[in-house]
Amino acid sequence: MEELVHLVQQLYSPGFSETHSVQLRLQEIERSPSGWLVGSLLVHPDGNVRLFAAITLNLKISRDLDQLPPHELASLRNSLLDWISQAAAARERAVIRKLAACIATLSLRTEWPGWLLELMSRVATSGETAREAVLAVLSVAIETVTRADLVGAKRQSYMAALGSSTPHIVSTLGDSLQSDSPAEVNEAIGCLVACLDAGLLQHQELGTLYPLLLPRLSQPETSGAACAAVEEIVERSSGVTSGVGMTRFVNRQKVDELISGWVTTQFVSDTIRQAVEEQEADDDALAVMRLLCAIAEHFIASYLFQPPPAASNIPYLNLTSPETVVLLHFLLLMTNFPGHSGESYNVNELTTGVWMSLQEEASDRGLVSGPGNGREGRVGHEREWEVINPVFVALADGLRGRAKRPPADVVATWPKDVLDGFRVYRSTTLSETILYAYYTLRESMLGGLVSLAEQQLNSSSPDLEVSSNILDHRKFVSLPTSDMKELEAVFFCLYAVHEAVLEDEATHLPRLFSPAILGRIPSEGYPALRGTALRMVGEYAGWFGSQHQACLQAVSFVVPALSDPALCAQAARALRLLCTSNRKTLGEHVGSFVAVLGGLEGKVEDAELVKVLEAVASVVQALPDDKIVEPLLTLTNPIVGKFHSSIDMFGQVGASQTSYFRSLIADLLHLQLPTEARDLCLQQLGWITACAKGLSDPDDDLFDLDTSIDDSVAQRESSAVVQSDPRVAEMRTRLAHAVQGVARTWAGDIEVAQALADYIKHSSSDAIPSPVGLDPLDLLSLASSSLQASLSPVWLSIAASLVARLTRTQNDSQLSAEDLAKVGRPIESALTVALQALSNLRAMDENPDLVQAFLAFCNSIVRNFPRVLAALPNHLDAIFTFAERGLGMQENFSLRANIDLLIISIQQTRMSSSSAVVFAQTVTPHTQSILHSLLLSIAGRVPRSHLTSLSDLLHVFVLRVPDDTRRHLHDLLAQPEWPSAKASPEAKAKFEKSVVGARSGKLVRAAVSDFALVCRGLDGSAYGAASASIFSR
Repeated sequence: MEELVHLVQQLYSPGFSETHSVQLRLQEIERSPSGWLVGSLLVHPDGNVRLFAAITLNLKISRDLDQLPPHELASLRNSLLDWISQAAAARERAVIRKLAACIATLSLRTEWPGWLLELMSRVATSGETAREAVLAVLSVAIETVTRADLVGAKRQSYMAALGSSTPHIVSTLGDSLQSDSPAEVNEAIGCLVACLDAGLLQHQELGTLYPLLLPRLSQPETSGAACAAVEEIVERSSGVTSGVGMTRFVNRQKVDELISGWVTTQFVSDTIRQAVEEQEADDDALAVMRLLCAIAEHFIASYLFQPPPAASNIPYLNLTSPETVVLLHFLLLMTNFPGHSGESYNVNELTTGVWMSLQEEASDRGLVSGPGNGREGRVGHEREWEVINPVFVALADGLRGRAKRPPADVVATWPKDVLDGFRVYRSTTLSETILYAYYTLRESMLGGLVSLAEQQLNSSSPDLEVSSNILDHRKFVSLPTSDMKELEAVFFCLYAVHEAVLEDEATHLPRLFSPAILGRIPSEGYPALRGTALRMVGEYAGWFGSQHQACLQAVSFVVPALSDPALCAQAARALRLLCTSNRKTLGEHVGSFVAVLGGLEGKVEDAELVKVLEAVASVVQALPDDKIVEPLLTLTNPIVGKFHSSIDMFGQVGASQTSYFRSLIADLLHLQLPTEARDLCLQQLGWITACAKGLSDPDDDLFDLDTSIDDSVAQRESSAVVQSDPRVAEMRTRLAHAVQGVARTWAGDIEVAQALADYIKHSSSDAIPSPVGLDPLDLLSLASSSLQASLSPVWLSIAASLVARLTRTQNDSQLSAEDLAKVGRPIESALTVALQALSNLRAMDENPDLVQAFLAFCNSIVRNFPRVLAALPNHLDAIFTFAERGLGMQENFSLRANIDLLIISIQQTRMSSSSAVVFAQTVTPHTQSILHSLLLSIAGRVPRSHLTSLSDLLHVFVLRVPDDTRRHLHDLLAQPEWPSAKASPEAKAKFEKSVVGARSGKLVRAAVSDFALVCRGLDGSAYGAASASIFSR
C-alpha cells in the first residue's frame, strides 16, 4: 500500500511527466488480489488517495468479486457503510458517489436485503449536511441499479425488494423539497428524476411529490432543476418517453394548472423576453423553454381540441382562451429567437414538434386555409380559425425573417462553423417548420410570397422586356442590398415549401416563373439571390411540364449562370432537373442546348459540365427515332473524337481517320504524353458516361403492368434502327476502339479503371441497348484480359456487372454449346487469376476489397450462368474451398457476400438444370469442413450481426444436403468443449435437435441465436436478451 500511495501522489503532482508508466503500474495493482486492500486507504489524509481507493473498490466489486471469499462479504458491507458515513461527514462528494456505487453494485451481486434503507440510515447520521449527502447517495445508488444488467425474474425480484424502500424515499424527498436550502432542493429534484428513471415512482408517489415541485418552478435558484423534472414527468405521462405507471398522470386539469399558474406568470415572461433581448439563453432559461414546449405539445396533442367531460363544471382551457394565446405567443418568440449561434438554433428547434402537433390537430378539424367543405369556413369553428390563421401567418412571417441573410459585413466575420450552422438551420429546422405553416395556410401563403416577391422587384427596378431565347444574356438595373436580402428570403421560403405545393394550388406559379418576376432577376452579381432562385427553379422542375413558356423562361434564367463559377454547380443541377422533367417540352430546342455546350467547354468545371451533358442527353433521348440521330451525333462525336484521338497518340488505334478527327488530333499535339493524354482520356470518358446516363430510359427501372411484350419488342427494334444508322455505327466503332485502347494502355491505373466501370455501368444498365453502349461480351473479354494485366477489384466488379448484363439477351438455359464456350472463356480466365492471388487466408485478409469483388463476381456467375461453372469443375471446387476459408473473415461485407455465395451454390444442387449434378458432387466433400467453420462462426468467431445469415446457410444445408448434414453435425457437436467451452453437452444436444427438426427458417434462426448466446457467455444477460429477438425473427 505504501507503493500505491506513492504512485498516486506522484500521478497528481504538478509537473510530473512519467504518467504512462505510473498508470500501468496502478492498473496492475487494481487487477491483482491485493487491490482489495485499498479500503484501508479511505482514511488516508490525502484526498487523491482516498478517491483512488474508492474508484479501485468500485472496479473490484464490479469485476473481481469472485476473488473475495464468501465469509468476508459481511465485513466488506460494514466497512463500506462506515467509509461512506465518514466521507459524508467530511463532505467529500466524489468519494461519496463512488462508494455509493460500490454499495449498489454489491447489492446487485450478492444477497443484501434492506441495503438501501441501511445505507440511508448510516449516511443520515453524518452531520449538518446529512440530508444533502443522503440525497446524493440515493441518486447514485438508484442510477447504478437502473443501469444494471438485470433481466426477467431476477430483475422483477430485485426491484420488488427495492420497492419496499419507496415510502422512506418519498418521505425523504418530500422533506427536502420543502427545505429552505436551494442546494438541498436541487439535490432532491435530481434524486427524484433518478427514481423516475428506475420506475420507483408511480401515480400515488407522484401525487405527494409533484405539488411540492410546482413552487420551485418560479424560483431562480431552483427553476432549472425543477423545470427539467416536470418536463420529464410531462413527457412520461404523455408517452413521449417510457414511464411505468405514469400514463396520463399530467391530466387535463394539471396541464391547465401549469399553463394558467406558471406559463402566464411574470417569471416566465421575464425569462423569455430577457433571453430574446440578449440573444442568449442560459441553462435555466433553456430549461424553462424546454418545459414550455413539453407542456404545449402535451396540451395540443391530448387536450386542446378535446371537449371537456359532460359532467365537469371546471372551465377547461381551449384554443381561444387568453392563457393559450399567451402560450402560443411564447412559442413564436422561441421559434424566431434571434442570433446565429448554435445555441440560438437549438432554441429555434425546440418548438418544431409543437408546430407539427398544432398543424396536424388543426387540419384534422378542417382548420385549413382555402374554400371547400370542412375548411376554414366550417360552421362552429370560426373563432378557432381566428386564432389558428394569425398564429400560422405570424409563424410564416417570422420564419421568413429568420431566413434573411445578415449584412455582408457581418457574414464576412463569421467563422466556418457559424456559416455552416446558418446553412444547416435554414435547410433543416427552418425548412421543416415553415412546411407546417404552409400545410395550414396553403394557397394563401403561396400567393402572398409570390406577391411579395413581385412588390420587391417593382420597387427596385423598372419593367423590362425579356426574351425567351435560352441563349439571351440579360442586363439589369442593380437591386438595393436590403431588397436583395428580402427577396432571397422569399425565394428560400418558396423553395422550402415546394414538396407540399399541390397541382390545384399552383395557380400562382405561372406568375412566379414569368418575365415579371423570374425574368427580372439579375444575370450578374448577387450570388446568394441567384443561387437560391436556381435551387427554387430546380425543385419546381416537375411543374413546368404543362407550362411551355414558363419552362423556357426558367431555362433562360439558368443557362447564363452556368458560366459563373460561384453558381455553376447550382445551375448545372437546376438544368439537369429541368431537362429530366421536361424532355419533350425542350426537345425542339436541343440544337440550342448543344450550342450552349460548345460555349461552356473550358469555362465550366468538369464536375458541373458532366451534369449539363447528362441534362442535354436526356432531352436527346426523348426525341422521336427519325429525329434523334443528328442531335445524338452532334453531342457525342466531338467527345468520341477526342477520346479516340488521344489513344491514337499512344499508337493503340489504327491510323485511318476522317478529316474531322484529324483536325482534332492537331488540337492535342501540344500535350506532353503520357500524363496529359491520360487526363484527357479520363475527361472524355467522364463526358461519354454523362451522355450514357442522360440517354438511359428514365422509366427503365419501373415495371409497368400496361406495357405489353410487343411494346418492349418495338422499343428494341426502334433502338436497333438507330444503331444501324451508318453514322451511329461508325461512332460506336470508334468508341469501342477508344475504350479498348484505354483499358490496354492504363490497365493498372485504378482511376481509369473506375472511370471505365462507371461508363460500363451506365451504358449497359437499360434493358434497351444504349446508342453509346458496347457489346457486353466484348467488354467482358476486355475486363478479363485487363485483370490479367493488373489484378484489381475494379475489373472484377466490371466483370460481375457484365455477366449479369449478358442475361438480358440470352439466359443460361438458352445458351448453345458454342455460346457457352464463348461466355466461359473470359470467365475462366478471370477466375484463374483471382483464385491464384487469393489462394490462402492471409492473402484474403490483406486484400478485403479484392475478396469482396471476387465474391460478387462468383455470385453473379452462379446466379446467372451456373452451366459455365459446371463446365469448369476444378474452378467450382476451388470456389467452395475459398468460401469455406471465408467463413472466418472479419470484414462484414465480404463475410455477408461469402455466405450468400455458399447459399446460392448449395441451392443449385436441387435446381432443374444440367448443372445441378456437378454442384451436388462438388458440395458433398466440402460439407463437413464448411459446417465446421460455420459452427465456429456461430460460436463467436464472427460478430453476432451475421447470425441471421449464418442460420440461413445452416438451414440450406439441412434442406439441400439433409443426410450428410445430420451426420456431420452430430459428429462435430460430440467433440468435448467444442465449438465453445461454455456450451454444455445439454445445450449442444438441444441445438442439434432444434436445427435438425426445424420446419422453417425462423425456427433455425431462433436455435442459432440461443446457441450463440450460450457459446459467447451472454445467456441470461440483459444485452443478450435485448438483442436475441433481433436475430431470431
